[in-house]
Amino acid sequence: MTRRVTLQETLINIRADRKRYASWRHAGFWITFCYRLRRLRKFGGPLWKLMLPLDIALELSRLLISDTKIPSNMDVGPGLYLPHPTGVIINDSAVIGAEVDLFQQVTLGEWRGKAPILEDGCKLFAGARAFGDVRIGFGAKIGANTVIQRDIPANYVAYLDATKVRPQIERVPDKIAS
Repeated sequence: MTRRVTLQETLINIRADRKRYASWRHAGFWITFCYRLRRLRKFGGPLWKLMLPLDIALELSRLLISDTKIPSNMDVGPGLYLPHPTGVIINDSAVIGAEVDLFQQVTLGEWRGKAPILEDGCKLFAGARAFGDVRIGFGAKIGANTVIQRDIPANYVAYLDATKVRPQIERVPDKIAS
């Protein structure tokens, strides 16, 4: 059962989403904005049901912008970033934490009744796929076209169909010689 959503929570999430984009006109922002309003309408109580005409109008405009749709019955943390919101497929059982980046053609799919959990701050690059009961840890990065079928620890990088998993390398900025 999906929990009740409040107007205050929705506005906080929209502000956090907005901070991730250079402009409010960015298609990714409108995808997440439509998701937040649809979720408020469906799970915010009887008064918010009156937003149905606005929800329908936003949904039709979203269809013109992108084919990406975030299911309204799933939980998405604040600050979701969709830099190229094309072809992103998200199962409604998936859980997405705060400040997560999903690039184009990312798929979060269900397998045997379980869906992925994305912890805060992780990034899934173009074409990445995660299926089933997997957890992608805090700050983890999933390379382009990588298929994830096992857990990825926090602050790790997975690439080449997740056969290669390694800790992130911290780069020290170059010192300018004077």
